Amino acid sequence: MTSRFRPLVTLTLGFVVVAALVFAAVAVSSRSLWAFPIVVSLWTAFLWVLIGRGVAAFSTRPHRPGRVAAIVFACSIAALVVLAVTIFIGLLFVGPNTANL
Repeated sequence: MTSRFRPLVTLTLGFVVVAALVFAAVAVSSRSLWAFPIVVSLWTAFLWVLIGRGVAAFSTRPHRPGRVAAIVFACSIAALVVLAVTIFIGLLFVGPNTANL
């Protein structure tokens, strides 16, 4: 069972690290208003890959529509939580003292 989760966990941790760093870097630059749209764009790509890998990991051929729908729903909820965590970590990287910039 853990072999099913390993690629999904690696993908998720990679997204969190990269997107949080990108969010923090863009947030402190002169283009700070672009930080959120850039992270949401990265998240959209992450969501598509997560859903594809999730269906491949947790469903067998032929893919039953009900099972695929449940996997897509679970991956979508997990991805929303990961997006919130990523933005929170990015804000922690930025720190409270950058509001005066």
